Formats: sequence, C-alpha cells, structure tokens
Amino acid sequence: MPLLLRRLAGAVPPPLRRFLCTAPTATTRAQWAMLYKKPALDASGSLSFDLHTPPLVSQLSFPAHLVDPDGDAVDFFTGTLRAASSDGLLLLDFADTRHRAPVIGNIRYSFIHEFDSPNGDVEPDVARFVCNPLSGQMFRLPVPDMDISGMSSGFGLLTQSEGSPGPPDRYVVAQLSRSSCRGEEGRGRGVVRRFLSDTGEWDERLLTGSSTMPAGRLMCIHKEHEVLAFGDRLWWVDVSWGACSVDPFSDRPENRFFELPRGSVLPDLDGFAGRLILGRYRRFGFSEGKLRYVEVSNNKKPFVVSSYSLDDKGCCWTLEHKIAVTPILPERCKRLDNHIPSIAAIDPFNASMLYLDYGRFVLVVDMAKGDCLGACHLPGRIDFRITSLSKLSGFLMPCVLPTWLESSYIPGAGTLSSKNTNCKRKTLAEMLVRVDRGQKN
Repeated sequence: MPLLLRRLAGAVPPPLRRFLCTAPTATTRAQWAMLYKKPALDASGSLSFDLHTPPLVSQLSFPAHLVDPDGDAVDFFTGTLRAASSDGLLLLDFADTRHRAPVIGNIRYSFIHEFDSPNGDVEPDVARFVCNPLSGQMFRLPVPDMDISGMSSGFGLLTQSEGSPGPPDRYVVAQLSRSSCRGEEGRGRGVVRRFLSDTGEWDERLLTGSSTMPAGRLMCIHKEHEVLAFGDRLWWVDVSWGACSVDPFSDRPENRFFELPRGSVLPDLDGFAGRLILGRYRRFGFSEGKLRYVEVSNNKKPFVVSSYSLDDKGCCWTLEHKIAVTPILPERCKRLDNHIPSIAAIDPFNASMLYLDYGRFVLVVDMAKGDCLGACHLPGRIDFRITSLSKLSGFLMPCVLPTWLESSYIPGAGTLSSKNTNCKRKTLAEMLVRVDRGQKN
C-alpha cells in the first residue's frame, strides 16, 4: 500500500484568479512541497505526509513514541524542520521545552548564533532525525559525544551520490561552531561539527586555509534561516551581510564567504531583534541550478521584490527581477493595513515564481510578468501562537521530491519497524526506522 497522503478536503478556500490550488493525485505528485516547519506529533505511531502542491502547505506528522519512548513528557517536546537536502531528505529535531534557551527581552537567544563569539549557550535536550518523507524511513542521530556549549547554530544536511543523479550513497549532518579542543593550537578556532553516515559517528574538523570572510566583523548566523544544501556545499546565512559555505564531507574544510549584492549589505545590527525581523524579508534559496537571493522592501508601499542570482564562479550577483507587488486576496478578504509581505519560499524549479507570506495567506508572485497571481489561505492546522515566530522569521521551507524518492533508502544501516519503542537502548544500526506503510492514522 502506498504511503498515506492525507488531504484536508475543504480546508483551503478556492484561490483568486488564474491558478487552481489542488492536492496531488497518485499520477501527478508534486515536484516539490512547501513544508510547515513545525511537524505534528502523532500518537498513533506512524509517520504520514500531508502532501499538497504549492501554494498549498504540506506538513509531516511524526511518531510521538520515537521522540519520547516513555510517553510521560511528549507534551513538552516541540519539533522543527531544520533543513532539506537537494534530493528530498529532511533533518528534524525535537527539543525538550522544559530546558529552553534563555529569553533576553522578547527574543530567545538561540535564534541567532554568533559564529565567532567567545560565548555560547547550551543546547537543550534534543532528538534529531533524518527522514525520507515519502518512503517513511527515519534515522535517529546519536547524541554528540562532545562539548555541547555553543552548539546553537543551524544544522545542515548534505548528500552525495557516486554515479549519475539518483538516490544518495551517503550524507552528512553538520554545523559551524568553535572548537572544544583543549590544546592551544585548536582552542577557539572555527570547526565543522558533523555526523557522517559512513562512520555512524560525530566528529569535528578545524576549518583550514585562509577564510575569504573580511576581517573586523562577526558573522551572525540566522538560526531560523535553514542551512542550504547547494553545489556540494552547505550554506549558512547572515541576512544582513552574506553567506558562508563549507564542504562538510572534507577532512580539511575551507570556509568561503559570499557577500550580499551591493546595496543589500547592512551595518552590523545592534541587538537580536533587528536581525530576526530582517530575516522575514530576506531569503537565500536555489532554483534552476543557481543560488538565489530575494528581498522584500520593508519600509514603503508598494512592496518591492528584488531577486538576484549568483554566477557559476561565485563572484557576482545579477539582478534578475525587481517588481512592485500589490497583494491580491480572495473575495471578501480585505488587504492588511501596515502589513508587509515576507518571503515564504523560492520555487526550486521556476526561478520566476515566488511565494510570500501575507498574514494568513500565501501570495503567488510571477516575477517575470511582474504580477501577483492570487492567494491561498494558510491551513487551519498552522498554530499562529507558535508561528508568532513568523513575525520574526519564515516558517515554511521548500523540499524537492524526486521521482525515485519514495522507493529509495536513507544511506546507512538496516531498517526497523517503528512499533519498537525503546529507542534509548538501541544500537546505532538499529535506529534506522521504516514506518509500517500499511498502518492507518
């Protein structure tokens, strides 16, 4: 029986004007999905994928017993979709909110990680999983056996395939941080902390070579901006300055820095709030084989959207589109006064198509034609108490869905039924989970 693709019939009112929002059928499955970053915890013990064609929003439901085997604290865990590989694998984590990062003013410190800062916060209890959303496979990563101070920057997920494009042969989960080495040579230096599917273990590698990052300024990585997997590298983003990229598979990784387009670079922002709010209106992504950067003017009407692409040499940004956007909403819905659209997702297959978050709507913008095509309601299952974060940063993420994804396997060890619940005592090889695809919700 194929993986259950639940659809919420009638949950989304008809959109306005030229496009029709429809859920994919068995023969017309979507090429990609726009995923809500907050997966639901499902007490039934199965993983399911609420899959819809953009601009409709898709969501994962995750087996609760894999997050909390004892079942006595599941209400205290909150999940987040952290990253997607270029071939559809997902990285999720579930944090115990009883040990949350400190709040400074109205901002939680863990949203921003100062990569070169001498001080770091301590990560709460977190369960991390690599997931294939179509096959139902999951792999729970072991807890890193290393100093966890400063481990608050974003994690990325990168895959490699030995032959022609197809299912990956290996993957790495990685983040940028500072060395926990006790020796003087490595103390405080930048490192890549990583989990390799080849070894089934965590390690860390010092960044080598001379960094291309200009001196005199700290890069503040925006944690709520996903770490991008593009061009055999992972990309970490500072929305006010630029992005740095690293090959986490390398044992001698080098950090390459790419500054934002001229005119988009801002002075180092004071305080966390400025960076978080800015993250709503600036986004990196990839489409049609190029790295893209999109920004929305956030200080005047009409709202102006600018889209840039990075050349193949990584030396120059090209402005491809700059258009004024007038939101088009469904009938009987009023435009929102003093509300600025933020960036929801960049279409990975059509660089002209952009999706904007506008209150409880997703706007579809054709930048090539300079036109807003209409809007769809965000689904009711999105909890706006949680996504009050959307006032500060995006809560949707694009995920490509190759045709072979449903029949492929996560690289690594053998599989295990998700009905086995004692995850704490399992060996690393036993933590790979294949959900019973015939189990109903």
